[in-house]
Amino acid sequence: MFTKVRDRLFAALLCLCLIPILVVSFVNYDAAKTAVYEQYATSIRERLRHTDEQFSLYAQLLLDSVQRLADEPAVRGTEGQLALLPRSAQTAAAEKLFRDFQRRNPSVRNVHLLADDGGRLSLFPDAHWTGGDFRRLSWYRDTLEDERGAPRLLPGAEAGADPSWLYAVQPVTNAQGRPFAVLVAEWKPDLLERWLNTDTKRHHCTLLVFASDGHLLIRVEPEPSGAGRQEESYADLGRMHNAGQTEEVRYDSRLNEMVHLFRYVSPHTGNTYVELLPAAAIDRHLGRLELILLIGTLLVVLFAAIVARQVARWIDRPISTLVEATEALQKGDFSIRVPVDGMEELSRLGNKFNQMAEQLDTLIRREREYMQKGMDQIVRSFYLAVEMKDPYTAGHSERVTRYALLIYDYWDDAKKRTISRNDLRYAGLMHDIGKVAIPDRVLLKEGKLNDEEYELIKLHTTIGADIVERIESLAHVSPGVRHHHERWDGNGYPDGLQGEDIPLLGRILAVADTFDAMTSTRSYRKAMTAEEAYAEIVRCSGTQFDPEIVRAFCRAYEAIAAAMTSPDARNDVQTTAANVT
Repeated sequence: MFTKVRDRLFAALLCLCLIPILVVSFVNYDAAKTAVYEQYATSIRERLRHTDEQFSLYAQLLLDSVQRLADEPAVRGTEGQLALLPRSAQTAAAEKLFRDFQRRNPSVRNVHLLADDGGRLSLFPDAHWTGGDFRRLSWYRDTLEDERGAPRLLPGAEAGADPSWLYAVQPVTNAQGRPFAVLVAEWKPDLLERWLNTDTKRHHCTLLVFASDGHLLIRVEPEPSGAGRQEESYADLGRMHNAGQTEEVRYDSRLNEMVHLFRYVSPHTGNTYVELLPAAAIDRHLGRLELILLIGTLLVVLFAAIVARQVARWIDRPISTLVEATEALQKGDFSIRVPVDGMEELSRLGNKFNQMAEQLDTLIRREREYMQKGMDQIVRSFYLAVEMKDPYTAGHSERVTRYALLIYDYWDDAKKRTISRNDLRYAGLMHDIGKVAIPDRVLLKEGKLNDEEYELIKLHTTIGADIVERIESLAHVSPGVRHHHERWDGNGYPDGLQGEDIPLLGRILAVADTFDAMTSTRSYRKAMTAEEAYAEIVRCSGTQFDPEIVRAFCRAYEAIAAAMTSPDARNDVQTTAANVT
């Protein structure tokens, strides 16, 4: 029962501890998760800012070079001559400028001059520009109509050529300031791409650079990928960025895996840099974080469980002690007391219990004393009545009781638990109470009894047992009164019981009664000495007496002999008979 109460207290306390622990763990996890995302976002934004500085530097140098080339007189003077064949000296001068420009800029593969009259001048022949009418391209018309005349970058796919190249586009004006052609430089930012590719491989991410109009300028991936549907996804991202619809951190599965999108807009060029980081990269960090948080939570829960167990024991201990004391009180142990400690309410309850137990103990002791005194008076009255009727045997019951108690005191402790010393005392004092019903002619006869008289004498055991059994508080000792003349071999009376079938009280009284009878003088014989009686008791062990009781008697013999030779033996016996020890 106590274990159940303690377990319930433990479960309740543990639940009370677990609720805040789990809440704090979830809150800390969310905070840590947000911190991880913020750390990634900050690191990536810084990396994209650095990338923008490099890319802007490369692009600005190229665009400045293209703008200077477009302002060269030889280039501006080609108006109306690009569609003529053979080429003029002015056209040859422009071609020379193109070659010099290409030598100064190794990343430039080709240079084209596209006139509004359909004429075209290229540094190297290019199959991308041989067919079709380039004047229908929207970027071509937009460049001629751009009033600012600023150079800009276009992706190769948008320009209608190789998608892996970038095109620096600049309008060319004549002497009157009217744009008549578009200068296009095919640029391969290979050095920048190699640097960016190393960085993306290290971070397992994809880098996309969009122009301010949403066109994809650069795509750098850790692993090569094909075009097709993925190119369409990148184009969708460009349109979404151009419309301002994307967030800096969000999930997306259009690239065949879950990714985080980090966005940075260049304050210099307006280009948008997008880094696509696989969710698995962050999940690895979050996995370690979850493991650390789980271990930490388990340790805290274990600590909480230990504390809850100790608190439950602390609360349960006084309750269990009080319940155990109550059960002991129910069993008759009125001396039980509980320690007064712990919580104030339990201490007050313990005080009340101790007061109640003390009052009960006092009342019970008082009642026991009254009962004991009354019982002693009853017993003393009975055996005095016998002695008054038969003065010749005066003191016999007291001596038998003394010898029986001495045997009991020298007996094994395990055997002592089977009977009460007080019960043995009462049985010894009343073992001959049945003689009050024996006729005086038989009881007081001098000399030996005949058979009929002997049979009458033997009735004192059953008569005495009947008398004692009628006294409710002494009825349990009546077997000792009835059977104190039984023999171990079965030849005794009144029932001829044998061995351990004889009640234990009767077996002890049989040794004590016989020893006193042999050491007392009768009308028909003289008393035997203690040594002779002792030898006779030992000789009859296993026939008339219980061997174990005889062994206890032997251990007590010296004490018995000392008691018999003491001048105050009678007084000692009376004192022993009157007091329960």
